[in-house]
Amino acid sequence: MANITTQKYDIDQLPDALGEILDEFAHASFEARQNAVQAGAEVFKSAVESATPKDTGEMAQSWVIQTKYKNVRYVGNTRIAKGKVHRKKKGGGKGEAREGVPLSNVLEYGEKSKHYGFIRRAFDAAEPQIFAAIKKSIENGGN
Repeated sequence: MANITTQKYDIDQLPDALGEILDEFAHASFEARQNAVQAGAEVFKSAVESATPKDTGEMAQSWVIQTKYKNVRYVGNTRIAKGKVHRKKKGGGKGEAREGVPLSNVLEYGEKSKHYGFIRRAFDAAEPQIFAAIKKSIENGGN
């Protein structure tokens, strides 16, 4: 019987070779996806740093990108509000007081905060650039 080959592999080696090729592709594709979401996260981090209220400047310097899950990036702030922060009761009155509340939450969601919604506004303004960075990274193979 004739020995059938591809350019590189004998036909009996092809299943193993194909498996290796697909594993390589899946790994390369995974890395490209991670690089792409990282690129998008970096664009948003830069945008939210610029939009952060400047008192001492410490909060603007405290934005970090967290990589807890595959294909996901969280951009969060490590600054904690000083003192106790009261939760609002359903009826609108003061509720439970807590310490260790992220300052970004107080500024973003505090109804009396003059900075109410600044993170959302920063994301909305930067959204086209975030997705452009992701797309460009994917088109460049994750680079």
